[in-house]
Amino acid sequence: MRDIARNAELSKGTLYTYFSNKPSLFYAVVIKGMKLLRDSFKTAIKKEPTGLGKLKHIIQAYYDYIQGYADYYRLNVTTRTNRFTRMLESTDTNLKIDDAGEYINLTRELLEIMIKIVTLGIKDGTLRKELDIIQTVMFLGSAIENSVQISSVNKILMQMYGFTEEQYLHNSIDIILKGIAGENHN
Repeated sequence: MRDIARNAELSKGTLYTYFSNKPSLFYAVVIKGMKLLRDSFKTAIKKEPTGLGKLKHIIQAYYDYIQGYADYYRLNVTTRTNRFTRMLESTDTNLKIDDAGEYINLTRELLEIMIKIVTLGIKDGTLRKELDIIQTVMFLGSAIENSVQISSVNKILMQMYGFTEEQYLHNSIDIILKGIAGENHN
């Protein structure tokens, strides 16, 4: 906390006025990043009336978020490790209940956005009717993240084979969405 205070040009006491400890400060930053992601998702889904169209825009929004807010993205990924999951579950870490609660609520809110989109897609026929909503959302979360978080090795391969990240992203979106699209929307 001393180093953080020094880098922020604050006294250590002033920093402790706002954050009780490092976990509290960490989650404050993660929460800010999650709010940016949530807001970008909400903006993205306004662009399309169909479930399938909304998913396409969510994927693009997630890619844009990772490109524009890479540090927030990396911190969010860190929260999924066992260490931080245990911190959320534990009462002895001095993580403020408000911080943990807000983090969990934002996670739930992002999940609910996806659930509503998949539900809409099934209702409007742009997604396959037999899809299990929760399993589809879980799959999409993993598939989207793996598609938009392009590894260094894949970037080298893209250069070798002569295509751009944008082309890769659009091909990935196409593959993901065709796998869940309704009959008349492939």
